[in-house]
Amino acid sequence: MKKIFIVRHAKSDWNNNLIDFERPLNERGHNDAPIMAEKIKSLGERPQLIISSPAMRAKTTAKYFAEVFGYADECIMYHHEIYDIGQKFTIQMLTKISPKIDSVMVFGHNPDQSHLATYLSNENIGNMPTCAVVGVEMQTENWSEIKNAESRLICYEYPKKDD
Repeated sequence: MKKIFIVRHAKSDWNNNLIDFERPLNERGHNDAPIMAEKIKSLGERPQLIISSPAMRAKTTAKYFAEVFGYADECIMYHHEIYDIGQKFTIQMLTKISPKIDSVMVFGHNPDQSHLATYLSNENIGNMPTCAVVGVEMQTENWSEIKNAESRLICYEYPKKDD
């Protein structure tokens, strides 16, 4: 059985003159990311592998989660293709993960993260809000088989869910 946690980066700051790739989190993003990481941890989940887009807002969100899960920043793997190509690359990348790894958390951007969550969960996820986490459990022992594996949604958490 394999688990993937698909995370959309936390709320970013549009009030700057930076290029999209360098856009940082805003105050709400800095607040939401550790709260959502704690929420996933409280569900008893701790991914074995953290992968992120290297764009500043995704990278910063991933670092907050890594800290809560007790990982050093250096443990996060970055793939520029998550930013450039998105869902298509992410699925290809996931199919190449060692079968020894049972759970992965992937940080990226919309609309790709929402499409990926819908595709892998077979649920109508819709537009994932910023810092949303969708957890999917797949009935397979090999990441190479996730495209055809039976799957189920195990969580869909986001900052304003209980408001």
